[in-house]
Amino acid sequence: MSRESAERMTRYFQSLLESEGFNRGQIQWDDQSQTSDLIFKVEGRNYILISDADDEDFARLVFPNFWPLDSDEEFAAALQAISLVNGRCKGVKVYAASKNDNVVATVEFLISASNPQLSAGLFIRYIRMLNSGAEEFARIMREFANQQS
Repeated sequence: MSRESAERMTRYFQSLLESEGFNRGQIQWDDQSQTSDLIFKVEGRNYILISDADDEDFARLVFPNFWPLDSDEEFAAALQAISLVNGRCKGVKVYAASKNDNVVATVEFLISASNPQLSAGLFIRYIRMLNSGAEEFARIMREFANQQS
């Protein structure tokens, strides 16, 4: 997939957001990762839709940095919470970011780059899945904190 195709895919998702009454967000090209990133907000939360120039039919929806990790102890608890969330929540994958300083949630899916078709309702459901995973993670982390007190 070329940069042009990746950007066309992110423009498609801009139109889905707009059709549901949300802000279209902003598209940015990431030279290092060769991705077209649609950065947008829904209900005050930031999300990124990533279209990869090297994988034509793959898209990743990201809820970045929703839980900071401030200590080694919190990181250890987060690993346990991540395992529980990934087992309990449909379709969402939660993980520690590369520097282990915060937590990220993703929903990954396939969509035809040559003829993208995804209902706006399903795209919004993906966003809700991210929120559900993040809320479950937060609930578990609060439980862990209460057990330590």
